[in-house]
Amino acid sequence: MNKIIVIIVLSALLTFALRATPYLLINKLDHMPAFLEKLIADLPLVVMSVLVVYCFKDALYVSPMKSLPAFVAGLVTVISYKLRHNTMLSIVLGTLLYMGILHIM
Repeated sequence: MNKIIVIIVLSALLTFALRATPYLLINKLDHMPAFLEKLIADLPLVVMSVLVVYCFKDALYVSPMKSLPAFVAGLVTVISYKLRHNTMLSIVLGTLLYMGILHIM
């Protein structure tokens, strides 16, 4: 039992150290390098693009009825975001709709 606790504590400390190190290093800089500022500006769009491609990667290769839930939920997510500009609301609506359609089918 003691070994498990030691492993959990060491894992937590290592995870914390790995996540805190970039912030500690950046705080010592007077200003961020240009490539880092560009990366910070572009990274959210890149991550969301990768997630969208990942979500729809198999939808084009299966029958239309199997890909319908993904496309409907994606469309509702986009429309709800355009109407309300609330990311959390859009994600929750899209996820609930997708899970609901899968449950019905």
